[in-house]
Amino acid sequence: MNKVATKSDIKFVKSLKLKKIRVKENKFIVEGLKNVQELFKSKHDVLELYCTKTYANLFNNYGCKLISPEELSNMGTFNTNNACLAVTKCIEVDPDQFLNERQTIILDGVGDPGNLGTIIRALDWFGFKHLVCSKNCADFHNPKTLAASMGSFTRVAVLYVDLNDYLHHFKGDLYGLDLDGKPLDTFKNPNKCGFILGNESHGISPAIQALLKDRLTIKKYGSAESLNVAMTANILLYQLRSLV
Repeated sequence: MNKVATKSDIKFVKSLKLKKIRVKENKFIVEGLKNVQELFKSKHDVLELYCTKTYANLFNNYGCKLISPEELSNMGTFNTNNACLAVTKCIEVDPDQFLNERQTIILDGVGDPGNLGTIIRALDWFGFKHLVCSKNCADFHNPKTLAASMGSFTRVAVLYVDLNDYLHHFKGDLYGLDLDGKPLDTFKNPNKCGFILGNESHGISPAIQALLKDRLTIKKYGSAESLNVAMTANILLYQLRSLV
């Protein structure tokens, strides 16, 4: 018989909404049926699982603590979550696994967790397994990031670095995505390359711009002022996939 979630359980899970607590406990929460199912297919270590009575039978092999839909929504960040929520151990990312990538996507100060999650989802769609982020990017374990990734967070490794130092030691050519640059659809370079996408409002930081081999742009045909960083990443990844 499944146990029932206690007030202490609910209090602890709610505390994991805060980044400082996630870092301290080395744990994070995953919400919703799709993401939790993806979680159980991955290498992540699921520590606790909370389910409503309706969905508990889907996880009979794992065991779960029963909780009402109202308590579940209150415990997490979704406005409505009538299915499940998991508490999971953070995985330490090995920087060495990034070394053999011929094409590396790098984010400089991308602060919106929804955009980060969408980029992770796009990376997974196009078969890219790694993402490098500056330390001032949105948190990979932010519930909004995970929700936007639609389970792809289980298949894409995200490495947070001191970006200036990392790029000074990057063994390859660096390109920045910018409104002013050479057309992306004419890009060809067989060497190891890093492609940098900047902050939604301010673009690539000046210190990083100084390290670029060149700038690339997505050709504009209409009157929109700009593309957001997640849309830019999608188009970039599509173009890069055609070169592989």
